[in-house]
Amino acid sequence: MTAYGRACVISPLGRFSVEMQSVNRKHLEIQTALPPEFLRFDSDVKKWVSAVVGRGQVNVKVHVYFEETGPLNVLPNLALALQIQKAWHELAASLNIAIDDKALINVLARTEDIMLFDEELNDEGAYKEALHEAVVQALQHLSLMKNKEGKALFEDISSRLGTLSRLIKQIAEKAPGATTRYREKLKERLEEVLQASIENEERLLREVCVFADKIDIAEELTRFDSHLVQMDHLLKSENQAVGKTLEFLIQELNREINTIGSKSSDADVSRYVIEVKTELER
Repeated sequence: MTAYGRACVISPLGRFSVEMQSVNRKHLEIQTALPPEFLRFDSDVKKWVSAVVGRGQVNVKVHVYFEETGPLNVLPNLALALQIQKAWHELAASLNIAIDDKALINVLARTEDIMLFDEELNDEGAYKEALHEAVVQALQHLSLMKNKEGKALFEDISSRLGTLSRLIKQIAEKAPGATTRYREKLKERLEEVLQASIENEERLLREVCVFADKIDIAEELTRFDSHLVQMDHLLKSENQAVGKTLEFLIQELNREINTIGSKSSDADVSRYVIEVKTELER
């Protein structure tokens, strides 16, 4: 489900800010954006997230603001600086110009790798612990939002299941009368052109029996009710991954209501069928 979580942890080491966004996906995909000095914790962050989130695409952004000292040791590249100084003096002597220290400093400032960064964190365990605390708090906020959205979806789907149950009951109430109405209509037409006789009565019964068999939707109604019960049980179960099963049951409900619609010639039943299809689409 779509959700957002953010947390900020302040410690003597600095301020650790974590943002998380999740969107729907069939499987779990975790994408991280960490400061360079914290890339070593990438697998740890993914492990912490996967322990809470079962599926979906989760984007994790980590920002760290150091208050006093940074986590890395910064050292001057003295060997390179001395070589540049020597070359600068040789250049000045060759061109017979005065040595300008400010110009030398500018050259050094523009030189790549003039400063060396020690990749070993001063206190790796402490930084990892602070990062873990920030990630856990962001996950808690993310989960709260996911649960809130899930509750809203649960109430919406449950309400629609109730509507479907009511509509299918109305169809079941209307269905038995279709055979009687067809019998009366057929009898009226036969009496218009033929005189009443035993032969006509037998013919009428045969036609009515054939019609009743064609429009019998008892089996479809039973299966439709069964699918609704299964969906209700799935929604109330502890299993978190029920989307695929719900989608399959909705396809089966569509199949049953299409069969009911094709068999029925009753106007009221046809209207209810359209309403059922609309709810299933929603």
